[in-house]
Amino acid sequence: MAALRSKHDDEYGTSIYEYSSPLYKAETYLLAYSESINVVPIESEWCVLEEFLSVHILLLPVDTKLGRKKRKRVKGVSENFKSKRRNKCSICKIFGHKITTCMENNKS
Repeated sequence: MAALRSKHDDEYGTSIYEYSSPLYKAETYLLAYSESINVVPIESEWCVLEEFLSVHILLLPVDTKLGRKKRKRVKGVSENFKSKRRNKCSICKIFGHKITTCMENNKS
């Protein structure tokens, strides 16, 4: 609608139907539902030939895997880079190592 409005200015009123499918017109909608729609009866009331009742259909083998299903998630734009966070020692305040590997901590 916004694209049509920008293309045709204020005279876009009748040109909308040129760009939309005929399925969305009111006449097509009314014709589709003008006839009655039959409801499917209960399964016990179905009329099925005897030859079809005796046919047994085998199910396809299903490979069920144990465990949780793995889902593939699409990463967002901001998730494509690796984290550049560096370790900072809480004793000497120098980047590159932790408190467990600090030389200041090992001296004592």
